[in-house]
Amino acid sequence: MKPLYMIEMSLDPIALHKFLHLQGFARRPEDIDFGYGIHAWLGAAFGLLAPKPWRLFMDRRRPPRLLGYASHDADELREYMAAFADPVAARVCGVSGDIASKAMPFIGAGRSLGFEVLCCPVGRKTGSGIEKDIFLIAADNTETDELDRSSVYCKWILERLEQRGVSVSSVELSGFRHVRQMRQTNRVDGRRRVRYLIRPHAEFRGILTVTDPEGFRELLMTGVGRHRAFGYGMILLRPVM
Repeated sequence: MKPLYMIEMSLDPIALHKFLHLQGFARRPEDIDFGYGIHAWLGAAFGLLAPKPWRLFMDRRRPPRLLGYASHDADELREYMAAFADPVAARVCGVSGDIASKAMPFIGAGRSLGFEVLCCPVGRKTGSGIEKDIFLIAADNTETDELDRSSVYCKWILERLEQRGVSVSSVELSGFRHVRQMRQTNRVDGRRRVRYLIRPHAEFRGILTVTDPEGFRELLMTGVGRHRAFGYGMILLRPVM
């Protein structure tokens, strides 16, 4: 069985901003997309060993904190960073590597758990290939004016969870806002083109029961929804009270 670790990193905000600035991601404070920036930093620091999915927690009272799932523990991540990362990238989580890890236990069938997950609920609009908020896609395909965003989003997350080794007894949309995301694409001349997109940022909470332990473990390893490399889709677990 492939190992699965939960990783926690405390990030130095000054070193992080320096890395983002040198990468061209922080010319102006309002331009910073930490989802894209952390994605770039994880690749620079850990290469293919980088945690994914992951989630960034930012609070003015404490340094930024990253949680993620990975197949490599803290020692392996520190060793890779020490050997291969540029000094500016390595300093983001401290000179000695402020990284902790724990092995995730095997969770058997029938176990009920509380969960929390931050998602970017988007899909491809039929016929155009354009990525769009799934609430807007639903609105395009219905004639009613009473469509409820929470119901649309909860149906979306249920469909994705219940295909992956769990049954869901309850789920709610616990938070929602629109965010500005940065993306880079290749132009015809080979140069990178920067675009800013407005995307939904939705947090869900609920209770699930494991029906397929291997499928559930794979769900934790891969996450839920699109844009998992940019800070979405990591399932956090809590006891059922």
